[in-house]
Amino acid sequence: MLTVNVSKQKMITLHAKELFFLAGVLGSNRLLGIEDPFSGYLAEELAEEWSRVRESLLQKGYLKQVEQGKELAMLPTVFSRVAIAGLSDKACWIRYDREGKSFEGYLHCTNERVVEVSRLEGQDDCYRLCELGNVEDACSALIGRMGWMEQSPSDAPALMFSKKSFLEMYQHRDSLAFGELSERLVLASGDEEGALALTSALKNNVSSGELQLLSWNGSEWETQRAAFVIGHAMNWLFRMSARGQDDWLVAALATRTQIEDLLLNWLRQPSE
Repeated sequence: MLTVNVSKQKMITLHAKELFFLAGVLGSNRLLGIEDPFSGYLAEELAEEWSRVRESLLQKGYLKQVEQGKELAMLPTVFSRVAIAGLSDKACWIRYDREGKSFEGYLHCTNERVVEVSRLEGQDDCYRLCELGNVEDACSALIGRMGWMEQSPSDAPALMFSKKSFLEMYQHRDSLAFGELSERLVLASGDEEGALALTSALKNNVSSGELQLLSWNGSEWETQRAAFVIGHAMNWLFRMSARGQDDWLVAALATRTQIEDLLLNWLRQPSE
């Protein structure tokens, strides 16, 4: 597979089969968040489907025939987006809701560039691959999109919870009255002042979401999880246990700079 220097567009769109086909050509079998669309195909069926996918990519201009049709060449834009999405060993899954709008997708990171992969709205089988620039640019843009606010660092102590009990309260936060939710949080954490501030953010948030930090160790993805709630006056970051037998969750106030540094340090840290 060759590359041809034609396009410099920052975003490309691919159906799941097209994405898997190109990733396979580049030697990747670990695309995140996308089920294998060729699973269950017999060998003859698979060959026919690959032929159809190859023709689709040729029609889009993402592949070109060169050497009098004997070779296929991939556009550099397509090559770089798919290579980073399929071969990077650092990634971050992100889901957030902000002011009635939702987003879910993956950031795939190398030392130089970051590519965002997300489903196109209303098209479950179609994915958008967009370059976000270098790690610093990508983190800054993402933090801004999630709605993190600048605020002064706080010396307020973090709140400790059972992960199971907190998530149960969180899931019912809209149906619980302010007083009932705050009472439960006070009982669970033992910190009345902190629990009241957290209740205010949970009941009247501007943005909320989850992060899953992923690192490829050569055989599987290792993960760390976090969540956040952004109120009108305070940003809250939640760190929680990832192993099944552990049951802890820490809620702490965090500034925009702190969450940006957390993401930067994670995406820059070499995989082991």
